[in-house]
Amino acid sequence: MARKQAAGTSLLEWIASAIGLLLIIGVMAVIARDAFNGSADMAPDLEVVVRDQQRVGNRWLVRFDAHNRSPVTAAQVTIEGALPGGETSTATIDYIPGRSTRGGGLIFSTEPLGVQVRPLGFQDP
Repeated sequence: MARKQAAGTSLLEWIASAIGLLLIIGVMAVIARDAFNGSADMAPDLEVVVRDQQRVGNRWLVRFDAHNRSPVTAAQVTIEGALPGGETSTATIDYIPGRSTRGGGLIFSTEPLGVQVRPLGFQDP
């Protein structure tokens, strides 16, 4: 004859429930913080810096990093590079989340001495 197990909640079930509750509370806290931090009135804070330059075939590649220092996401970010002689090149980065960095490259036909890079614009996602 089989023995019946006593009815009730085991210690393992209580531990799993507590972990689940803590995870749910944590996720809700992050969502609430993001919802009420006033970021609706903020704009992305974009900065572009040149990482390096290299010759690729008969052209020059200027690699850059685009930093978004605000908590707000920027989409379709257009980056422009301009040479003192008037040549320009642009690149578009699809998506730069808040407080993150994305890289890209600009291509020039002449050596990019004195290249100046800057963000031209973005869209709200």
